[in-house]
Amino acid sequence: MGKHVVIQFPGLGGYVPGVLADLVAHNSQAGAVLAEIDQVAAEYNLGPVSGPLSDPAGPAIEELAQTPTLLHLASFASGYLLYQALREKRIAGDVLLGQSTGEITALAAAGSLTVSDAARVLCEREVALDGVRILGGLVAVRAGAARARRLCGAAGGWSLTVSLSNSPEQSVISGIEQDLPRLEAVARAAGVHATRLLVRYPHHNPALRPAARRVAAATAAFSIVDPVERVYSPILGRFVVAACDARRIVDRHLTDPVDYLGAIRVLYDEFGVREFLEVGARSVLTESARESLPATVELRGAPPNALAAEQILDALAGQQVPQAPVRATSPINGSAEQTPEPSSHLVPPAPRNTAAAGAVGLPERSELLARLRVTFAAALGYPEDVFTDEAHLEADLGIASVKKTELLVRLLDEYRLPTPPAQLRMRDYTTLPKLAGLMEQLAAEQVSA
Repeated sequence: MGKHVVIQFPGLGGYVPGVLADLVAHNSQAGAVLAEIDQVAAEYNLGPVSGPLSDPAGPAIEELAQTPTLLHLASFASGYLLYQALREKRIAGDVLLGQSTGEITALAAAGSLTVSDAARVLCEREVALDGVRILGGLVAVRAGAARARRLCGAAGGWSLTVSLSNSPEQSVISGIEQDLPRLEAVARAAGVHATRLLVRYPHHNPALRPAARRVAAATAAFSIVDPVERVYSPILGRFVVAACDARRIVDRHLTDPVDYLGAIRVLYDEFGVREFLEVGARSVLTESARESLPATVELRGAPPNALAAEQILDALAGQQVPQAPVRATSPINGSAEQTPEPSSHLVPPAPRNTAAAGAVGLPERSELLARLRVTFAAALGYPEDVFTDEAHLEADLGIASVKKTELLVRLLDEYRLPTPPAQLRMRDYTTLPKLAGLMEQLAAEQVSA
């Protein structure tokens, strides 16, 4: 592998059902780690994560997200165990880097936290958040951090702040419930695309100081030690050199902003890093890194449609990985997938109004789907044939909701269609046919208006 390699761990969203099945079947230590995390989950009256991670028919990401702590634990377990398996293949990095809750994974991988205590930190976060009930959320905006801060100022909400700087073209703003609608209105007026993320709290925001104090108190007795591997923290903006640095990350994780963009640029500019390997069940950070670093940098992560740990490990090792078939059965009961219709009033029409769509230049369904495939494949670097009608854009292909929305808006502009309302749940549009149906509905409404 050579030197100057970063191993990066994604935060929430690094989950695929059954992704660790082959790893657990052939590695008793992996099974023991999952059992350890299951035991911690049971302490907090939660179900096990070993089932969803070792059963390909386990719950889809949307279902597991109904219990946020389980999704955090599943993402942590996936990243940690994939990293251990990578080390067994004698593939190692020079620096570990985590984004958001991925920082907890990085600390565990570096030996600052035990697996059990890292899992407890994630559980205590959610206990503290539920206890203080400072409701709000996150809005991803297609803008750099400086412009995102100007949007916050224009909206005027006291709680609005840039919580995550992901790339030169993407930032995430957090705020309490009352302030977010004003932010979204200002973004629309400024022509900045904004996407509300499916979280209930304003993460990485000073408004969560009461919750952060609870986490600090609940984890005060945890044994946190100096890391045995180099860790760069996007929260601290520097390397983690001692146990006190790791303690600060745990204590301030809910309140301090995450400068992922700044972190990867420092590692590139000042430390000569030229390879970034994303160790997780899905590629969450790779797209942001691609927007932020020169094209000569080598970026690797989970390939699209990856359903097993060995596929991901082979991709990280630089081996050619054959495309896995898209899961065509329900992740719950194995029957033909019947995804519920979106809860919004904007749903794919049942029969399609061809005349209305044609009036604004929208092509027939087959041509529209072909255009969607070309657009998504070109933007993401995926082969077109992975975009089957059944492919779940997030669970199967690892496409972040924000990126999916951005590409949809690009197509809406191309066909001169209106932007969907802010309250639309974009996560409900999980396949290309559903996105095509949404575009047809918008075309029909435009004509009728």
